[in-house]
Amino acid sequence: MKVGIVGLPQVGKTTIFSLLTEGRVDASSWGNAREAHIGVAYVPDPRLDKLAEVVHPEKTTYATVEYVDLPGLATGEGKAALEGQSKDMSSYLNNLKNVDALLHVVRAFDDPNLPHVEGSVDPARDIGLFELELIFSDLAIIEKRLERLAKDLKKMKSPELEQEHDLLVRFKAALEQERPLREIELTPEEKKRVRGFTFLSAKPMLVVVNVGDGDAAKIEGVVEAFGLQRQAAAPNVGITAVCGKIESEIAALDAEEASAFMADFGLPGNALARVINKSYDLLGVFSFYTAGEPEARAWTIPLGATAPQAAGVIHSDIEKGFIKAEVVSFDDMVALGSFPAAKGKGVLRLEGKEYKVRDGDVILFRFNV
Repeated sequence: MKVGIVGLPQVGKTTIFSLLTEGRVDASSWGNAREAHIGVAYVPDPRLDKLAEVVHPEKTTYATVEYVDLPGLATGEGKAALEGQSKDMSSYLNNLKNVDALLHVVRAFDDPNLPHVEGSVDPARDIGLFELELIFSDLAIIEKRLERLAKDLKKMKSPELEQEHDLLVRFKAALEQERPLREIELTPEEKKRVRGFTFLSAKPMLVVVNVGDGDAAKIEGVVEAFGLQRQAAAPNVGITAVCGKIESEIAALDAEEASAFMADFGLPGNALARVINKSYDLLGVFSFYTAGEPEARAWTIPLGATAPQAAGVIHSDIEKGFIKAEVVSFDDMVALGSFPAAKGKGVLRLEGKEYKVRDGDVILFRFNV
């Protein structure tokens, strides 16, 4: 899973990036503020930890999320792209081409040493301003493509080009009404048709409100605390919060000290886990596991994935040669400790190609290549 961290300038994006990647990327060495930076977060997973305790593997491998930290997108840059005046937008779009979702950091803290670019702190306003920049960027892409399609259709009629034209006209109408493309329901065929475009307003959006020290206790009720009910109700949008400054400091402590500080500030658990859980919910993905002596590992797949599709996440050869999946529930595997023990107790299930994998399944794939 790949997520782009975006937002207006001076909202704390790099602080959130460092927090999510647990400081593995040295932000102090960054020389160019317009560059994108990439880091990997290991997904906290208590179930995998528990499996490792009972299976005793040589290696435990957590699922990962790759984060791309983008420069702040100032108000007016998306509109400049629409008017053909932007110099940086193509680079910005290129960095976001392959991300699965956007993580929009919104500022909700005051700092006299770091003035807000809009002059005041207002998370709801900033969400709207940034959304407009994405909409303008998408309109610029669509208008260019429609010009090209008009020329191509004059030369030769094509059902495929006509369908693309009609879909883009529909998109343009929505954007001109300031509706992001993520709100538009598409058929699988329509999704396939526009897959090559980097439509930013079409990507699922996780809004992360970066609160000040005094608002740490508001994290669980962030939507109500900052009046974001309308934004939270939008399709394909999730909202959570972090206290970037405090939680970055807590992340550097050992587990016992961190737990005590989180309790003191009223923080609802680990910031990384909070953001990733919301990201999983937003994208409709979950974890299944493989577990044995060599390795216990978490794998991320979309809801509704079949056993062969899950096998393909491990290796395409396993999907091609899929025969059966030996499946044990997480609870049964923790209680019994191995596939043979689960089989002996009659709780191991043999599942075929139509089986839809469930959250927490522990699976051994049988295949032939």
